[in-house]
Amino acid sequence: MGADENRGQAELYNPYPSVILIYVDTDMITRNSYPKKIVAKKGFCFVWSVLLFIMLGCHSLTSAAATPTPQPILGVDELHFKDSVIGQRFRSLDGYIHGMMDKTWRTTSYQLIGNFYESRWCSGAGASPDCQIAEVTYDNHNQHVLDLYTLFYSQDYPQVFGLGFQSLWVPKTAGWGASFSFSEGGGRVVGEGWGVNFKEYRDLNVRPESILSLGNSYRYPIYQSSIDYSSGLPIRKDLELYLANPEAMRDRGLTQIHALAQKVKDEISTHQVMTCDLQPYKGGGIPPECKSRSMTTIEEYAELARAETYFANQEQLLNDHYQDMYAAWMSAFPMNQYWH
Repeated sequence: MGADENRGQAELYNPYPSVILIYVDTDMITRNSYPKKIVAKKGFCFVWSVLLFIMLGCHSLTSAAATPTPQPILGVDELHFKDSVIGQRFRSLDGYIHGMMDKTWRTTSYQLIGNFYESRWCSGAGASPDCQIAEVTYDNHNQHVLDLYTLFYSQDYPQVFGLGFQSLWVPKTAGWGASFSFSEGGGRVVGEGWGVNFKEYRDLNVRPESILSLGNSYRYPIYQSSIDYSSGLPIRKDLELYLANPEAMRDRGLTQIHALAQKVKDEISTHQVMTCDLQPYKGGGIPPECKSRSMTTIEEYAELARAETYFANQEQLLNDHYQDMYAAWMSAFPMNQYWH
């Protein structure tokens, strides 16, 4: 994105003129799941200090404050995409989604939220009223949610950049659910990548029994850090390798899981992985310092055994349930019919 990337999330519109808006610049590392847009939206703290002025009778301060002019919410066809190819893909995806809708669906229509121009659609009793994909409702049974967005800087709007898409499908009763996320051309705001998370729900238990993730990058957490592996392919080309049919998804997923497992084994065996000892807590809400050190031989053996068990379980899940997983993914969004 060049120089525009360096602007960060500039000039966010404050919909509450009587409130001081503080933007908290945050960063989140995700593992094949939702992009950093969730963090970007959560990075707002509202300080209701104006109430103090009202209590003191300083009405003149309120009336004298400048009221920002809201940005107009333009139609999709009125947006100017910095990348025309991404713009064509965005409009095509928007049209495909509208073709899926019937009277059982509800929508937020397009809104301007922070740096996001987005719309959400949802159906099912488990979906939240505003069609949000949120942590508190993520595992609710009987929900189907779609979220399509692009990004902008307020000084450039209606010029926009990037394409982001999310879908979530959780069955009414027992079975596998799936959530998919994709982002391209998102610069430093959301980056690029894709991932799909599969969760197995048994009976009416809300909490999933099993979880498996696939995507263009993989991460294995170990102590206070992680070991990462990426396919190195462009995200659309990588995604296509999973979409042809259930067997293609299984085979590609197993190949990538094996690659990460081997990398984890190699790095531990060659003493590249550090552990740390937490120092005493000193108060003040500051996390205790983590003093890095090399692992002992016993710790390395333990971590190798843990990794072997973990990856064997992941491979077994994929081999045993790949057809149900693939069906859940296509229920979340018919990727095999649309994506190109």
